[in-house]
Amino acid sequence: MDNDRKLIRFSAATGFSVVLEFGNSEEMTNYEEKIKGAGLQCEAIADFNFNFDQADLFMDMRSRECREQFDLEDWI
Repeated sequence: MDNDRKLIRFSAATGFSVVLEFGNSEEMTNYEEKIKGAGLQCEAIADFNFNFDQADLFMDMRSRECREQFDLEDWI
């Protein structure tokens, strides 16, 4: 079983730091390619902790509600 967190951090066109967590590598890679294709810096990160790490926005894309609320096009 794959227990590794699938996280990416990118600097949005708005200047915000955004962290997204995914349930699978395929979906993470898809988002990562779209972000990099828009000319934005994007990196996979090993871990993220609300108490110690900084991000202007964190979205858990494993959640249906988060996926419905987050439109990548608004950020790139």
